Amino acid sequence: MKYPKRPDAYPNVFKKETDAQLPSRPDNRTRYMYFKPVARGGKCVISSCKDLHLRRTVCYKTLRPEIASNPAEQARFLREARVTAMLQHPNTVPTYELGRDITGKYYFTMKLVHGLTLREIIDQRKQRRRRDSESINLTRLIEILVQVCHAMHYAHIHGVVHRDIKPENILVGDFGEVMLLDWGTAKVWDDTSKTNVHEDKNSPGYKLAKIDISDASIDLTRRAPLDGTPPHMSTEQLQDPLDVDHRTDIYSLGTVLYELLTLDRMFQGDDVETVLERIQSQDFVPPRERRPDLDIPEELEEICLRCTLADRDQRYQSGDALIVDLERWVYSAKVTETSTIEA
Repeated sequence: MKYPKRPDAYPNVFKKETDAQLPSRPDNRTRYMYFKPVARGGKCVISSCKDLHLRRTVCYKTLRPEIASNPAEQARFLREARVTAMLQHPNTVPTYELGRDITGKYYFTMKLVHGLTLREIIDQRKQRRRRDSESINLTRLIEILVQVCHAMHYAHIHGVVHRDIKPENILVGDFGEVMLLDWGTAKVWDDTSKTNVHEDKNSPGYKLAKIDISDASIDLTRRAPLDGTPPHMSTEQLQDPLDVDHRTDIYSLGTVLYELLTLDRMFQGDDVETVLERIQSQDFVPPRERRPDLDIPEELEEICLRCTLADRDQRYQSGDALIVDLERWVYSAKVTETSTIEA
């Protein structure tokens, strides 16, 4: 079996590293060295660095300097770190440490996962730039999406809505692992408003989880009315960002499925305003009509359209129901592929 060759991320193990002594007075301010930039987003800077205590390369995330002292951004950052750490699932990135650097600024460290985002995979399939992208057929793409569904559903039953599921936040690692990233805009339900995402909406005692208005963190949402990325936001997310539940993530996942099927965004537009208007009016072309040349399976189109219905009561009501339908299609596709090869 071949393994990825990335010396920085997967170094050989030497005795001098495994047996190195810790400082007599450990100081976390000098624990991380040899920083290299990985990504720079709207609010955060992500680097790789060497953890001198454990002698491994890790992912190091901080707020951008210009907002690092902003109390609201600090609160969001702490929430992201803790949500990421508390959602311990095979399809979420392990979190190692949360702390302050030598200047007092927040940081947290995570497992450094090398690979491609689903956005990069989609772009490569569109441009046919790499043989690797050709090996990722539709069946494999749906298998990837199923793993994202598992992470999403796990979060839902543990009181968290992601609110920003999109191809850029889905990572396929060098070993085939799939990670749902970036919980920075997550909605966390308070302890007094538990929900059961398996319950029938019409059953006695059914209650959608809402954030307690007395919760101080509510301001984090109000200060950013567009918590999410426009092309993948649900209709209710646009109308009232506080009035969202787990079905908002199901909608967003449906827009990702649309892109996997068509290699195009579900809602087209040259500016944000146009995209938002089309989301509100559900102005889009169904997948098989958008790309008749791609031979899109009818079953997957039906799943996609059900996920993205404007009325959330008509969508899939839980992640596990969506998983069942996607896995049923994957099984059928593999049986067909095997039969074709044997013939």
